[in-house]
Amino acid sequence: MVLAAVYVRISQDRSGLQAGVLRQQEDCLDLAARLGYEDPVVLVDNDVSAYEGGRRPGYELLVEQIRAGVTTVVVWHVDRLYRQPRELEDLIGLVERHPVRIEAVRGGGLDLNTVEGRLMARQLVAVAAYESGHKSDRIKRAARRKAEQGAWHGPARYGYGPGGVLIPEEAAVVRQMADRFLAGESLRSIARWLNTSGIAPGRAGTGTAGIWYPYTVRSVLASARISGQRAYAPDRRSDPVEGREILGPGDWEAIITPEETARIRAILADPSRRSATPATRSLLGGIARCGRCGAGLTIVKHTTAPGGTVTLRYACRPDPSRPERGGVTISATHLDEHVAARVLHRLADPRTSARAGSTMALLAQISTLNARLADIDKDRQDKLLSVREHSAARTAAQEALTAAGRALAAVTGEAVALHGAPIGDRAALDAWWECLDVSSRRAVIKALTRRLTVGPGQRGRGFDPARVRITYTR
Repeated sequence: MVLAAVYVRISQDRSGLQAGVLRQQEDCLDLAARLGYEDPVVLVDNDVSAYEGGRRPGYELLVEQIRAGVTTVVVWHVDRLYRQPRELEDLIGLVERHPVRIEAVRGGGLDLNTVEGRLMARQLVAVAAYESGHKSDRIKRAARRKAEQGAWHGPARYGYGPGGVLIPEEAAVVRQMADRFLAGESLRSIARWLNTSGIAPGRAGTGTAGIWYPYTVRSVLASARISGQRAYAPDRRSDPVEGREILGPGDWEAIITPEETARIRAILADPSRRSATPATRSLLGGIARCGRCGAGLTIVKHTTAPGGTVTLRYACRPDPSRPERGGVTISATHLDEHVAARVLHRLADPRTSARAGSTMALLAQISTLNARLADIDKDRQDKLLSVREHSAARTAAQEALTAAGRALAAVTGEAVALHGAPIGDRAALDAWWECLDVSSRRAVIKALTRRLTVGPGQRGRGFDPARVRITYTR
């Protein structure tokens, strides 16, 4: 039977190397050997705080060992064993039935089976609890002061590197996650898109084993960090939606706006919210509007006769309380194809006469920069540029392209809708469009159009493009 146990614990192990507990273990084993115990069982709680009241697996095993017959527990200091009076009282209650002596490397031994030993232990734990509480208050005050100053806190997070340095590739993903969620897509659907698109959750631990889950998507979207704001909560385990107070702007670059964070949090906090809206199941549902009454068109199934072929149409649904509603319908397939063709034409040949900083001017600038990048690569292939000249020219053009893309995102409000679009190249645009899912295509259309209306048609005339009117963003 094992008569002695060594218990070591450290509250915080930032490096993960267990250096602190290993030093404690070495000292405790030396003491155990001097006391005559050659092979004590060693129990470890690494990076576990006793003050916060969390679960301590090593300590739970120690209690089982005491019940099994261990009579001596060796610790580095008694505050490694307990930090709260209630824990000591639980231990005293245990040793009344299972006699045990505590030996400490620092502070000497305690016999909890004697009145004197229990008195000394209670005095020590009272001092330890006071010191822990005082330290906790100091840490919390310092943390809140740092938060009020807008300083970055913690390790790298998805979208940002250490210290809050923006990672453009990850930021683009965060932007599209926010766009999809605000458009009505569910957390589960966004997680599925991320996983099927091969987008890794990153080194910051936003996923498990390289997989996105709805709760990790929620954690990213609900964070005030992505809108450049500093949040704070005394309890680090508090929910980001309801338990973390936003104190003000942070000292890092935002990915979305504070208003978008407020909208996201409001949606997440609404217990009645649905996982998705019907408009997300069609390309133009809710975007296309009735040219007669202005209501949004919705997707409906249509048959010409009972048992006939089922087709999809966009329709203005009748409303008994609104006599002007209803009657306008159009083929969903034909309208989708027509609008897609016009939007792609817009991207392939953007007008250059628009005012500076407008959507069309920025599209034209991006088209020019894309062509410039192609010319730079061709000049290198033709050996008209050296490696150094090619690298410098490409870096400059790419930086200008990134700046134009950010400006376009600011104008359209759809930061990732046009991300990576080969503007100015119709053949490449067709291939790019085919790779987009419905949510991404909807975002592109919303970024480029201000209004899309469908006027009344005549029965039997088929699809008439003249019924469709598109007002583009300028």
